[in-house]
Amino acid sequence: MRISLYEMFCTDTLRHRETARSLIDNISIISNTEQVVIDFNNIVFASRSFCHELITELKRPNVKFINTNEEIKKMIQALDKPKLSLRITINA
Repeated sequence: MRISLYEMFCTDTLRHRETARSLIDNISIISNTEQVVIDFNNIVFASRSFCHELITELKRPNVKFINTNEEIKKMIQALDKPKLSLRITINA
């Protein structure tokens, strides 16, 4: 399943932990066996708070982040723990 963050939140800026929790709640209803693709297309900024909440609370296999800009990619990689890097793939 592909989730477009721009379409979901109708903004190009993701700033809050609550926004990440809303995304995680939506993902939690998807089967754990299904791959989830989180599309950052048209997202120009994701705060450290948003990224931290997403990375630490996303507890499922087969997650792929696509269309991240360099700033978001670096933020996610900085927050990613070694145990999570096996689950999360980032494609710019």
